[in-house]
Amino acid sequence: MKAVRLRLKLMLILAVAVTLPLVGSGYLLINRAEKALLLEKENKLFGIARALNNSLSGDFDSLLPQDKQNASRDAKIRLLNAKLARMTDQMAAANPGVGVGYYSRDLDSIITYGPSSEYQDKIGQSIGPEHKGREVMAKGIPMAVTGPMVRGNILNAMVPMVRDGRVVGYVWANELIESVDKQIQAMEAFMYLALGVALLLGLAIALPLANGISNSVQRIINGLRKLRTDLSHRLPRSQAEFGVITAAINEMAQSLTDTRSHTEIIIESMADGIITIDTNGRLTAVNDAATRITGLSKDMLGAAYADLLPQHIKFHSLLLETLRTGKSFISHEIEFPRPGGETVSLSVSTSLLNNGENVLGAVVVFKDLTERKVFEDRVSRVDRLAAVGELAAGVAHEIRNPLTAISGSVQILLAELPAANPSRHFGDVIIKEVNRLNGVVEDLLYFARPSTNYISQVRPGELVEETLALLKPSMKKDLVLLEKELDPKAELISVDVGLIKQVLVNLLLNAVQALPCQGGKVRVVTRSVPGGIKIAIADTGEGIAPENLSRIFDPFFTTKDRGTGLGLAVSSKIIEIHHGQIEVESKQGQGSTFIVFLPYAPGHGTDQGRNYANAG
Repeated sequence: MKAVRLRLKLMLILAVAVTLPLVGSGYLLINRAEKALLLEKENKLFGIARALNNSLSGDFDSLLPQDKQNASRDAKIRLLNAKLARMTDQMAAANPGVGVGYYSRDLDSIITYGPSSEYQDKIGQSIGPEHKGREVMAKGIPMAVTGPMVRGNILNAMVPMVRDGRVVGYVWANELIESVDKQIQAMEAFMYLALGVALLLGLAIALPLANGISNSVQRIINGLRKLRTDLSHRLPRSQAEFGVITAAINEMAQSLTDTRSHTEIIIESMADGIITIDTNGRLTAVNDAATRITGLSKDMLGAAYADLLPQHIKFHSLLLETLRTGKSFISHEIEFPRPGGETVSLSVSTSLLNNGENVLGAVVVFKDLTERKVFEDRVSRVDRLAAVGELAAGVAHEIRNPLTAISGSVQILLAELPAANPSRHFGDVIIKEVNRLNGVVEDLLYFARPSTNYISQVRPGELVEETLALLKPSMKKDLVLLEKELDPKAELISVDVGLIKQVLVNLLLNAVQALPCQGGKVRVVTRSVPGGIKIAIADTGEGIAPENLSRIFDPFFTTKDRGTGLGLAVSSKIIEIHHGQIEVESKQGQGSTFIVFLPYAPGHGTDQGRNYANAG
């Protein structure tokens, strides 16, 4: 009787011991499995939405014909739907049960909704003020939400359409919650059934299987411990209820692995560099931006970070100092010496890595400041040139009157001297030099206050041909080989013809003067680019020294014996007031190329007023 009671008690204890953990574990696993399923659905829907976003390279306006840019809202919606509906229908057909489409922020309207056979009536509708799509467009971030929307009660993944830094709308992919709920209910039903069978088996054969249960539990515990450090580990298959548990755990581990992979993709896609080291100072992670900026390689993972840094006397690693002292640095500017001797300016922020309890290492996030430095130098140069221009204007005005007096006085003296008097030669020299000084004064005044008074429309090829005609005799005399390649399709440009000829003459004379004494080659090319025309003048001379490249457009800078240093400065001003750009490329021993960009005439196509400064 006692044995029976003991057996019954043991069976009851074992049954309770088996049942309660199973119930608790089942609830936990169902909860996590539901989250994993929803996460899987979200990832799938986000993938579909991003695929649709990437399939449309431009914005909605780029799909509209030029003559439809000012059409009515309904007309634009119909035109855009006609161009995009096939794409969304194909995506919906490839993913049964999924609804996809485009939404335009400017038109505040659904453009397409696939499959269109079911949702054609949604085209042209606007989402409500509380719809999360408006938050997606306002913040420019992807978002997944559940609830009643245009299609019904759905799980909706929305991705903003960012074009040229502006959110023009969003793309979505959604699935009815009903289908998701059915999968969850089926999973829950299976888990509850498994728990019931486990309870019956526990009551019937608790004692014989006690040892097996203990072993199975121990295997699960060991597997979970391994998963803490190695998400690639998978629990071995088990029987009955433990098989469901191990399968759910393995699914959870796979979901965590996928999540980690997604995080790694995000880090690799960042424009800022990221480097992490462990507590021993060894390199544990480096993203693509970091390798590009610093020159470090992912093959160096595991190496001591201090050994990878150039042993530069002026360089101090903020990352190693953070690891050593725990001090964080925010937006510190440093000069980082790359391998090979090049130095790059970085904005650096560092902090310790920890999991809430233990320090795992340190991380540095940094960005390349090269472009910002270049911009600051340009601003400084503009301010400097403005000051020089004001000074030049004042000096020129003060010089002009004395020069006029000198010239007039000398002319009076010459008029009083006999024609045979040898002193007349000195007077002629004075007049010639005064005229040369007057030319310099005119250049100074134009540099300080340029203007375009005679604007007309002209074809670039004709302008270049007329300029070359002026210089052909001197080029022939100097044995210069002239090559030209003029774009016959170049459109009209609005310029002061006289001023642009002055620029071209100056650049062509500089090219000829840069050639060796025995002659050389000058090449003139015109080419249409988005928004305007480029005129390139290249020579085969000695080129410009690298240290002079940044100064050649500064006033009074010259390397010629008799130069004033105003030719290129004035040319730069002329191009600037024409809303263009002038650039130079040069290699010593190979020659130089000056490139002038001039915008098309007002009203030309749709490119007018766009970013012509960056054309080509």
